[in-house]
Amino acid sequence: MFETEQERPLSKDWRERLRAIANPNERQRFVELLRRLRSLPADRARVAVEVSAALAMISLRASAEFLRAAPEAAQHLEAEELRAWGEMGRRLAMSNHEAGQSFFAQGVAHLAELRSDARKLTFQICLRQMALSSSIALSTYRRTAALRQLVESDEELCGILEVALEIARRSAKHSADFLDRAAKVAGRVDQFGASRHEIMREAIALAASLAARAGGIAADFWALLPTGLDRLSFEEAHRLFRHTERMLEYGGAVALRAFAAGSELLRLAPETFADWTSLLRIVGEHSSSSAIALARVGPEIARTILREHAAGPETLRRIIAAARQVAQADTEAAIACFRSAPSALRSSTLEQFEAWAAEGLRREADAKARRSYYALETRQSNEALRSGAGLTLEQVAATLRLYVEALTGREVEIAPLVHASNEARINDGRTIHLPPNVAEFETEALNFRLYKVLAAHAAGQIEFGTHARGTPELRAAYESIAELYAPENVDALDAFSLNGYINDPTKGEAALPPEEEARLLRERRRALPEDGDYRAVLALFPQKALATRIFSTLENGRIDRLLRRKYRGLARDLDLVREHLRATRPRIADLPINIIPFELLFQITLCGGARDDARQFYGQIVSELESIVADYLTGPTVTVADTLMATSRVYALFRSVAPEDSSQQGEANDETEGRDSGRDQRAREAREATPRERERQREARELFSAWALENLEQEADALDGPERWTSAEAPEQPLEPGETAYLYDEWDRELMDHRVAWCRVIEKSVKTGDRSFVESTRSRYRGLISAIRNQFQLMKPEGLRRVRGELDGEEYDLNAVIDYVTDRRADGQQSERIYTKRLRRERNVAVSFLLDQSSSTARTIGRNPLQPYTHPGRRIIDIEKEGLILMSEALEAVGDAYAIYGFTSEGRRNVKFYVVKDFDERFTEEIERRIGGITYQHNTRLGAAIRHATARLARREARTRLLIVLSDGRPYDHDYGDARYARDDVREALRQARMAGIIPFCITIDRDSEAELRDLYGEVGYTIIDDVLSLPERLPAIYRRLTT
Repeated sequence: MFETEQERPLSKDWRERLRAIANPNERQRFVELLRRLRSLPADRARVAVEVSAALAMISLRASAEFLRAAPEAAQHLEAEELRAWGEMGRRLAMSNHEAGQSFFAQGVAHLAELRSDARKLTFQICLRQMALSSSIALSTYRRTAALRQLVESDEELCGILEVALEIARRSAKHSADFLDRAAKVAGRVDQFGASRHEIMREAIALAASLAARAGGIAADFWALLPTGLDRLSFEEAHRLFRHTERMLEYGGAVALRAFAAGSELLRLAPETFADWTSLLRIVGEHSSSSAIALARVGPEIARTILREHAAGPETLRRIIAAARQVAQADTEAAIACFRSAPSALRSSTLEQFEAWAAEGLRREADAKARRSYYALETRQSNEALRSGAGLTLEQVAATLRLYVEALTGREVEIAPLVHASNEARINDGRTIHLPPNVAEFETEALNFRLYKVLAAHAAGQIEFGTHARGTPELRAAYESIAELYAPENVDALDAFSLNGYINDPTKGEAALPPEEEARLLRERRRALPEDGDYRAVLALFPQKALATRIFSTLENGRIDRLLRRKYRGLARDLDLVREHLRATRPRIADLPINIIPFELLFQITLCGGARDDARQFYGQIVSELESIVADYLTGPTVTVADTLMATSRVYALFRSVAPEDSSQQGEANDETEGRDSGRDQRAREAREATPRERERQREARELFSAWALENLEQEADALDGPERWTSAEAPEQPLEPGETAYLYDEWDRELMDHRVAWCRVIEKSVKTGDRSFVESTRSRYRGLISAIRNQFQLMKPEGLRRVRGELDGEEYDLNAVIDYVTDRRADGQQSERIYTKRLRRERNVAVSFLLDQSSSTARTIGRNPLQPYTHPGRRIIDIEKEGLILMSEALEAVGDAYAIYGFTSEGRRNVKFYVVKDFDERFTEEIERRIGGITYQHNTRLGAAIRHATARLARREARTRLLIVLSDGRPYDHDYGDARYARDDVREALRQARMAGIIPFCITIDRDSEAELRDLYGEVGYTIIDDVLSLPERLPAIYRRLTT
């Protein structure tokens, strides 16, 4: 077949293989295919023979298909490319003969337009990818030619392929992802017009650096690139690439996060980009993980600042500058300072924030204390932030309390609105929360009048039922809104939807009878959770943040109208604030588009109506909003349910004019044109001209809405893994329907201060069991229960008791009269107490039992190891429950008010507080089932549980208030610090209970740690029960001793 000396060995090899082919026709076909290779250049013919021989060892059919396609393929491929093509087919044939045969049959015509270097790179990439997946490699092989049509030149294509090859050396999967996204990158780069080539060149160079440094991260960068370059100018894209390249020295992950955050900052506030990159580099020099953490939270913090502050870019720049100053000393403290800025600026001025940031460097030398300071976790930090300008709540709280009581005839308490969710505040109908300071006006007198209006609004929430629960009106609103946003009614939200009007006649669906439709409607109807309030209704909206923001403004408008109607004397102060708000509103044309709907609503509800410029530009929206306010908020008997229905109307309107969630400034539509879309030059100039005045516009508006919006601003902690400076925390568990969460401080002995709003206590209902446990306990202790009831009945007050020796009374005391006469005649020093009275001496006791439900209470006591089935013993939790049942029998006999609570914890954000029986509940079969459902669970964060039990008991009016804690040992939780930290926090919680007029008493069974228990409970009463099985018998005796 071959004539040259080099070809003869190959021909000899093939002759041996041909002899092994039994079928003569098949043998002849191979001979003819091999002869066709004579027409090829020698180097390519030699490669073809070698590849076909290797293929013949695996599959003769695949080898034959290769020989058939080789002459045509050799016209487009060089020798080594032909070898690589054959190797791809050989690897395919090794796993699937038909796949290899099909591969060669498809040929290489689609690669004809590629340059040789591009083809070589393609084959190298594919061969590496085949180690992972043949399908991925084939996809890359077929896609490369199409990619050439999307890029501008062969140089760009080769650059992309070189990056993909570098990635493939570490990760075949990431190299495929990289090439998959190249089309989108090319499409996005087209927006730069004449500068397209330079931008693509820089993007490829940066991807190559990332690939060489961090492998697969280059694919993640390529995926971010289309979004990252969206709506950036050439100069901004160039700055972004340079910034990312510099951050690469701190690691590939840092560079990737820096690119994502930098692109967002350039779109949001390009004037702050230089300050931001400077801060990020300072943090990156100290810790890569800290730089990643900062880059994660940066865009969201920036969005919040720009959304809430009219002088947003300047405010953000100064915040970054303050954080950069802190970063020189402590990068993690700088991140905490930056993250605290939005919440800090809701209750302070920018100048106060800057002074607070500087003060932290002077005040805190310890790293942990400094970071807690800047995270606003300590009381000292919050006090430092609020000091300075304005009128503080502490100065006027007593006066405001008297003012509100005189205004409403109700007794109230004034408390500061801390930087925490309103879950931290117990809506007990007596406490109103106000900003810790007010600095709207230049004089204290005017600021005090603003405080009066805010106090009246807060009192109005109590008086006019903002926090009402389970009312018929709320139930009706809940059902109506639930039906509106039910999944089956989604299409009906579109006013132009034809769903329900046009049916497919081919489906032959018959209409349901009216009775069946009514039945299905009843089944789908959702009911308001028991004791649900406005928050339960707002949770029905698809975008809860948007609905809450609308609701808060409308509810403030309802309260304002009712205050004006009922308290005419308040009108002057209300008018003062309204005129101040109206005079300081920004021009509607100067606002970002996403702010405008809320500004219009605010003007209509609290500023006496929309201003002229608002009517000029947005007359139709203003008219719609005025109609909704008039329909729902102007009557004398409107309730919070009317506000919720109005919220539904406004929500639908705002979704049509501003469809994105108001609490997020998401990415703009890809079709938005122009560099300054939504942020025109005039608006920027207006913001920069009068930053102080613009800042006040936001502050005045948010003062009214903070009570409802605070809980929306709690961001998920963006620090994960090694970048966290606190110990690992369990994620915050979502609330279930009917649950309420409260935030409490926690004492930190190292900081010598309270961590503000540190623990989240979730008030839950007990999952009911059955009554068998209570019934078996009564049977077991039948005789003891009878004795206890008799003993406690003797403690009941007598109907009337004659009291002798009174200064006045109903009758003379004969003995006292005789002594009076005798002493007068003897020395003239007689006692005037000669009367008797009949008085009713009543017990006035309220007691709360706090039951430890930690996993350690699952231990079994009294188990006989020789008779484990007949004498299995009893769990500690069951013995504690038996004690509670006996106590309930005793307290029912004596008539004292009592409540039973249980608690467990899974980290500081998930302290679960179970209400087994409340004070106002009778001991019914339902309570018995709840006791039967009590079981052991997780850990023991005792300090938070004591604080919540104290808060509930403090609201109970009684001469004697007693808190009895039943626990099997010491406090523990996985993020509760060391044992000393936990003990000090519990001791502080007990001390706070005593200061609130509550007598705490602790009962424990852990004799082994008596010294530690004495240190923990020494300042309050406690007892250790050696024999756990005696707890049910001893508990009533302990209670009797405490209350007599």
